[in-house]
Amino acid sequence: MNIDLNKTLKRIERYLSSDGGISLSELKHACQHTLHLYSQLVSAIYDAETFGGATYQKSFAQEQSAGMNSGDCVMLTIKEPLPSVKKLTEAIEEHWKAMVHSAISEAAHQGPLPHFEKAMVEIEITAPRGSDNARLWDTSNRAINVIINNLKGIFFEDDNMEHMAFSVVGRWGEKGVTIIRISELSKSRQTGGIRF
Repeated sequence: MNIDLNKTLKRIERYLSSDGGISLSELKHACQHTLHLYSQLVSAIYDAETFGGATYQKSFAQEQSAGMNSGDCVMLTIKEPLPSVKKLTEAIEEHWKAMVHSAISEAAHQGPLPHFEKAMVEIEITAPRGSDNARLWDTSNRAINVIINNLKGIFFEDDNMEHMAFSVVGRWGEKGVTIIRISELSKSRQTGGIRF
């Protein structure tokens, strides 16, 4: 893949180097190109790791993820906020799949992964303040399926109402992170007094 990162950087710089102050329109254009740059960087890292010939102790996906397995609950930590559906390019989706599977692999090394009859998947997204506006921070606009689709068949049979439920919460924080907890629905802290 031939990616010109400098070309994208120059576009961003052009929008941010206005002498008379930066307009809202210029900020929006710079933001769009910044998101494009992120996707290009993820692709370039993947290409370097896969085809570059060098040996790495840990892949970028492994560096960005962690998994914990207590036997009845698995917690996956991804050191990035889950992107919105509109920002999920093919490269970013592949990056997220790799991070989720890397975290699952780490959890599996701690003991057998639990398989739930009816699972509860709790997704907590922390985004750095100022990184999104209200429209993008709608929890329903987040790329939730990139997580759910990579958990089914491992922790629960399918992502239908017979086998799983999920919740998504968001908050502001210092650093972006996504935490995914998978447990039995009847034992989940989210279900409270709900009967099943």
